[in-house]
Amino acid sequence: MNKHSEFVDATPRTWPIWRGVIAAFVAAGAFVANASMIRAADWPLVRGDAAATGAVADPLPQPLDILWTYEAVDSGFEATASIVDGIVYVGDADGTFHAVKLEDGSKLWTRKFEETGFVAGSAVVDGRIYCVDYNGIVRCLKADNGETIWEFNTDTSLYAAPNVYNGIVLLAADSGQLFALDAVTGEKKWEPFTIDQPLRCWPTVVAERVLIAGCDGKLHLVDVNTGMDVESIDIGGPADGMPAVIGDRVFFCTAGGVFHGMTIKPLEALWQFGHRGQGEEIHAAAATENAIVLGTHDKRMVALKPATGEVIWSVPLKSRAESSPVIAGNLALFGTVRGRLQAVEMADGKEVWNTEVGGRFTASPALSDDRMVIGNDDGTLYCVGGKK
Repeated sequence: MNKHSEFVDATPRTWPIWRGVIAAFVAAGAFVANASMIRAADWPLVRGDAAATGAVADPLPQPLDILWTYEAVDSGFEATASIVDGIVYVGDADGTFHAVKLEDGSKLWTRKFEETGFVAGSAVVDGRIYCVDYNGIVRCLKADNGETIWEFNTDTSLYAAPNVYNGIVLLAADSGQLFALDAVTGEKKWEPFTIDQPLRCWPTVVAERVLIAGCDGKLHLVDVNTGMDVESIDIGGPADGMPAVIGDRVFFCTAGGVFHGMTIKPLEALWQFGHRGQGEEIHAAAATENAIVLGTHDKRMVALKPATGEVIWSVPLKSRAESSPVIAGNLALFGTVRGRLQAVEMADGKEVWNTEVGGRFTASPALSDDRMVIGNDDGTLYCVGGKK
């Protein structure tokens, strides 16, 4: 038995002959290779990029400290922020959308939407904010003042943030539909792709394919231009997490806490990792070519080898990390459900910084310009960076 024998078998399967084909695709730029190494200037999507890597190449300056806080009025933050051109954009649970300056946390503008709330992150692309509320309304707002450009009613619940890819706004809905809207007009690009169970997973995009894990127990590859189902594979249970893509591989979690590593072309299992007999999902991992970092239901932060699923390091936590981690160069950063912000070394999991601020962190961090921004359910945004 190997060193992580308490977990589901992580032995890699034999690589298919498609490996040579995949290598050609990567060389041609068809896959989003090194998507985790984006520059940290902007964080326009909920996991940073369309491949949901949750990682940037630039490290945060140390020593780390809280640089500023921003308070919502009588509400909390469950949504992950987006950061573009030095502005933090995030909606709160009571329906107010906020634009805050990254430099000092001062308010740029707010806009209140009645009888609704924002529990999913937004996307900020080409001067437009794309946000969803729990009533199923998709809104396109002007980034400079919050004015509405268009609205679209999905007539269902929306729990996942939108992805924006090549002028298409992609939305996973509780009705089991994957919507594709024109980013400029809000009109449907194609009739929704539909399964017979809810879709609560962020729609990751790579090589003109949407990768989406459904509550039907399958990972689907959908053509981003037509909405046609290209391929699917049984994943052993429902899922509502975010598939993260590095090169030719995808990483995601299913119900029961089992984390999967798969090849994309074709869809084929490589390894699985997860604690037996538990029922909580890992919502999203942060991924680079060297490590996959995720928080587990049994109060740990873990780094895995992308090729095999073997444990690189495992760090015990004082509480669960429902806030998915992010990677900034040599650091992994995250929040916990007991109000702790923490940073550990990517090399060995050694803690380099922590602070107890209270509240509950379920939103994930966003990274931009050597800073991390994250909100808690007490209604406070925290900006973390190098102390001067």
